[in-house]
Amino acid sequence: MLVSAIIPTYNRAKTIQGAVDSVLAQTWKEMEVIVVDDGSTDQTDEVLRAYGDKIRVIRQKNGGPSAARNTGIKAATGEIVTFLDSDDAWLPLKTERQIKLLQRTESSGVVCCVCNARMLFKSGEITSFQSAGLYPNLAEGLWSNPADILIGGFLFFNQVVAIRREFLENVGCFREDLRFNEDYEMALRLSLTGPWGFIADPLVVWREHVDNISRTHGKLEICENVLQILSDLRISSRFGKHFPNDLLRRQMRILREEIFALRLAARPNALIRVLGKFLLLFLRGRAKLTRRLPWRPKMATTPIVVGKAPTKS
Repeated sequence: MLVSAIIPTYNRAKTIQGAVDSVLAQTWKEMEVIVVDDGSTDQTDEVLRAYGDKIRVIRQKNGGPSAARNTGIKAATGEIVTFLDSDDAWLPLKTERQIKLLQRTESSGVVCCVCNARMLFKSGEITSFQSAGLYPNLAEGLWSNPADILIGGFLFFNQVVAIRREFLENVGCFREDLRFNEDYEMALRLSLTGPWGFIADPLVVWREHVDNISRTHGKLEICENVLQILSDLRISSRFGKHFPNDLLRRQMRILREEIFALRLAARPNALIRVLGKFLLLFLRGRAKLTRRLPWRPKMATTPIVVGKAPTKS
């Protein structure tokens, strides 16, 4: 089973080697490595040339990460498509473990497999599953309700996913009009097409950099972006009818409330700013409380039984 590993890069001469080396070091050897140089102006090209025919390099004018990934998807020939950003790394067993899980679930309609990741912040470390509020009771298995969970929160996605090509082609490529959170939007579309496989072990290493979304975009901009993504999907003639509508409406209301509070907190009037900050504290306190309520969706998992469709647990 051939795996296509797509690495978009832009001016990452200092980190691209580590990313490429981590893919070449995978224990799963049926791989093609496609690096899309999205108009780099530093020494990225020089670093990539040193790999010779071990990798395939596609060079294009700068169009952003979504455009670069889409170029890689169009060039890929593997049955499984994976992604890695050029400043992160895979552990050697990442691909092999995901492919073996996908092979065992081939008759169960499993769309993709996500693994956990170590997220290394300057302030400390957390796993991507912890960040998303995912606490599976199995080391690996099937996840039957990804849409329910993703509507209410972000799951670190691109670097940890292995997608069956047929499902990726079915839902379409990354939205190039989104400046960020394009991976979240892609994950939401995929979550509607069937169950996912998961591996609870961290098999990816992500490092905080100055250009990570949380550093380059403010909280208000991120909330507005996510609200737009959910709004677009809700009115989509193809995808809208498949979302759990109650959960979608509730999350959109939560986002609107937070946007309102953030706008108040940014006003020049000192009293209004204070009111906005108090409202933010209230909303975030309420969010922590509601995460414990019975109606809050929990990750529904089931062990892998070859040849049987998954059921919720």
